[in-house]
Amino acid sequence: MSEKSVRLRNIVPKFFLYLGIAGAGAITTASQRPIGWMESGQTVQPFWANLLAGVVGGLFVASLLDWISRTVKRRVGAGEGVAFLNGSIVGLIGALFGLLGYMVLELLFQKSLWLQLIEAGVIFFFTYLGFIIGFNRDNLLLSLVGGERSGASAKRSTKLLDTSVIIDGRISDLVKTGFIEGQIVVPQFVMDELQSIADSADGLRRRRGRRGLDILGDLRSQLNSNFQILERDYPSHHAVDRKLIQLAKELSAKIITTDFNLNKVAKVEGISVLNINELANSVKPRFIQGEDLEVEVISPGEESDQGIGYLDDGTMVVVENGRPYIGKKILVTVSNVLQKEAGKMLFVRPKGEVNGS
Repeated sequence: MSEKSVRLRNIVPKFFLYLGIAGAGAITTASQRPIGWMESGQTVQPFWANLLAGVVGGLFVASLLDWISRTVKRRVGAGEGVAFLNGSIVGLIGALFGLLGYMVLELLFQKSLWLQLIEAGVIFFFTYLGFIIGFNRDNLLLSLVGGERSGASAKRSTKLLDTSVIIDGRISDLVKTGFIEGQIVVPQFVMDELQSIADSADGLRRRRGRRGLDILGDLRSQLNSNFQILERDYPSHHAVDRKLIQLAKELSAKIITTDFNLNKVAKVEGISVLNINELANSVKPRFIQGEDLEVEVISPGEESDQGIGYLDDGTMVVVENGRPYIGKKILVTVSNVLQKEAGKMLFVRPKGEVNGS
């Protein structure tokens, strides 16, 4: 997302919110009882006094709606917060149409109880209609001024991060490449678990937790408004995985993880899962029987004559009759490729040492 779009996303809805409500307040108060003003001959001072009162009152209401929108965004979700804000804006536009009808009715007919009820109904109808249209169209106003529109498609692309994928760290590199799109959401209960790991007495766990916090900081700086910490919890669920699955159901979101068990359970419950390990395995080079490659044998295998090596992408290579070559780089021929849940494993036969090894 460009810097211009980020600024527009943050500024434009609030600008229209404050402008619209202040204008609505001004029109509402300045238009009160125009017939009475004309009959009494007081056309200046009451007008400006009411106009000022309407602007001040409108700004107060706008500030209140802005605060409500930020609260909704923080506690429910960014999409719902933006939808509420834009619904309020378009609702105000509807209110202005209602006020125009109010003024016409007051000028054409004498004041009566029935007329007041009709006027109130007209204003309410247009306000409600505008809010519903704005809420469901989401970033309609932003799209009209050149910003990026999130809409329902963005809601469908919401991604929830679990603790394992944050600590893993590869999610940051994926975001940099642009393969991960949409809203990235980290629930507060995942943050709490990550913080507890970072505060652990165990040195290794503590380093992993702090690494995860650093990764989150990197994601926030990369994603700007597309990154969110969501303050929502489920006291009825004690396990973080269950909370994450429940939240994914409510938001119609996908879960990004490296946790094998969470991956399985979420898929059983109909939730889309992006497993970083599965992605890594799918983009590894494909080898066929008879293909030659180089590998360094670093340790003995389970069988008495086997040696073990690894490719640059982490693929395990089992070298038959490779134990004599431990500590050396050799040329091998692929004899078999075994695909397991944990990843791919190559079985190879040695052809000889690589010159200079």
